[in-house]
Amino acid sequence: MKANELVLLLAKLVDMDVEMMARIANLPVRNLRSWLAGKRENLRLQSVMNLMSVMGLKADGGLRLDDSRVHYWYIEDTIFSQKKRVYASITQLSKLLTGCSITAVAPTTLKLKERLGYSFYLVASAKVRLVICVKRSLFRRPDISPEVIKGASWRDDSDDHSITANSRLWTHLVERDLTTFEFDRMFNLVDESTSWADVSLMAREFGVTAADVAQWILERSGEAPVASHPADDDGGIDIEDGARLYLVAG
Repeated sequence: MKANELVLLLAKLVDMDVEMMARIANLPVRNLRSWLAGKRENLRLQSVMNLMSVMGLKADGGLRLDDSRVHYWYIEDTIFSQKKRVYASITQLSKLLTGCSITAVAPTTLKLKERLGYSFYLVASAKVRLVICVKRSLFRRPDISPEVIKGASWRDDSDDHSITANSRLWTHLVERDLTTFEFDRMFNLVDESTSWADVSLMAREFGVTAADVAQWILERSGEAPVASHPADDDGGIDIEDGARLYLVAG
């Protein structure tokens, strides 16, 4: 597969048109169109790598999905479409997902609007966090499975291969506001016994400010700024050749 073919596949899955790609990657639209069509090799290597990054890939001993973020791919499976063609792009990119586990995910309470909209699937491994959103027909079942993603397997042995997410995580999932930490908790069914509302109430009761919490988070993550202390000034004045003169009284 050529680089332009890979970018085209991913652009379709992430639902990004040429104009947006060009704008984000800071490329002329005309040049990008020609390159994507395979007509001209008119992009520098760095520009191609920038495009790969825009599509969610990073070069790390080969091209792989960036493990620092949650990826979203979109599939439209309408009643009149051919299933093999609908899911062909995912099958072609199976090497990016080898060794991953797959599960459907749904809210604990499914509303009518959600029944008629998208189906969501989580595809995960130690370094892959992917959400596949399938716009489905009322009369067709989505086909995200190990048969489509070659080299992947189901997350569990249940009949429906599905897990549920609480309302907070589900909202973040649907709104594309899911962090890698939240994705992992959802996929691994880690229960949240304390809510942010509980934390807010505790903070008020014990006089903990938002700044205190922010500082604690930074310290725990190792990103707290280290206070710098100026070097002791011995009162010397630097002059030429490394010599120093000192100020004295009288």
